[in-house]
Amino acid sequence: MNDKNKSIVKQIDEYIRKNDWFDFHLWRYDGRKLIISGSIDLTYYHKLEIIFTDIFFASTFFEGWHSDTNKPVIEIPNPELNRELNLKFEIEQGYQIFIIRTEDYKNDIYIAAKEIEFNTDTVYYYQRENLGENERMADYLIKE
Repeated sequence: MNDKNKSIVKQIDEYIRKNDWFDFHLWRYDGRKLIISGSIDLTYYHKLEIIFTDIFFASTFFEGWHSDTNKPVIEIPNPELNRELNLKFEIEQGYQIFIIRTEDYKNDIYIAAKEIEFNTDTVYYYQRENLGENERMADYLIKE
């Protein structure tokens, strides 16, 4: 297990669990990176992007889901579960499985990738003037 990935997962989980609730959706997949975004209000913005790089496998929902912040939300499976999931999903050697726990579905999110990173920029889904530090508008907005 990659210690860097383990440390990043811990930081992400700590950030999420500071909130009373957290919602997620699949923000983008470009063939190399898969980005899950999250916030307490996905109507107007998101405040977290979990970026998985060099994706081998993903079992996810495209629409939004909720996670219970009273329990771990994102984690790396223990060695026994990791082996079971590697066999079940036929994950090639060199990829790490990440689990994002869902509250409102029976199934969790599983992503096998080589690396994980995150940012906590606030990304607005509407035109906005005078953006502050660590704020930006969603890429799909065209500046008038």
